[in-house]
Amino acid sequence: MLVVGVTAMVTRDTDGARPRSEPAPVKTYASPAASAPSDGPPYVAVPRFSSPSARDTAFVGDVAPFSTWPSGTESYGVMSSAPGGSDISDFHGAVVADAKAVCEALTAGTDMNDVPDTVGLALTDPIDQAGFIVEAVTFYCPARMGAVTDGVYSKPVPTEQREDCPTARALEVKASIGEETGDDLIHTSSYSVEVHNTSSYTVRAQLQQRWFADGFADDGVWGTFGDVTADPVVTIEAGESFTYESEQSGIYHWKRTDVRVQPGQFVFFGCGYQPGPGPGDAM
Repeated sequence: MLVVGVTAMVTRDTDGARPRSEPAPVKTYASPAASAPSDGPPYVAVPRFSSPSARDTAFVGDVAPFSTWPSGTESYGVMSSAPGGSDISDFHGAVVADAKAVCEALTAGTDMNDVPDTVGLALTDPIDQAGFIVEAVTFYCPARMGAVTDGVYSKPVPTEQREDCPTARALEVKASIGEETGDDLIHTSSYSVEVHNTSSYTVRAQLQQRWFADGFADDGVWGTFGDVTADPVVTIEAGESFTYESEQSGIYHWKRTDVRVQPGQFVFFGCGYQPGPGPGDAM
């Protein structure tokens, strides 16, 4: 992550807080006395992307771990099959909108401690709030960096980035039907699913499934994944697989089943901002 040291907001005792990965330290070069871009040398590289959409994708992947996983991004009320939950694309839109609101608040002179209330950040953990704000500034308004570092650091240096976020093709999906059992009225088929994450990043993805059988009204139509108790949104670590086994029952002789990642409903953690071959121009 690109989180730099934050001197404000994190004031409560964090003993017993939920475990989460810590951001890697960022090397700094500015003098402690520096208070403006002209007061000292650069201190940190900020991403420079080929398009706003590439920047948004990298930002979403960077801030995704700031909320509770894998049961759903509870703070934003999205990415969960629970009541009130919604799609991963909603999470994408919500955090990007919040990042731009953070920049607007800081530009208007709002103190960093007051930004969460001013913006209405869904995150409630002070550490997550601080991390989100610094990430928002890094990606969307680096000129406001002094406002979140107590004026200690100097001007960031834009750096070319490798926009390496994987696509859904990085998830290899296999689904197969097993032996059919039942009687003349109800037919039951066991089935198994495996989704393998071939990328170097953890992914949060929403799955869909479809069934095929002679006379089946929904033959070939993508619908909800798994049985009624299954969560269609899964988290898969880099290089790991998600597996699922269940049964499908009904009056039809089930021929086959397919599973896929629902188009647009996935986010890879931490991709898209790896430093490229050298410094670029200002964003």
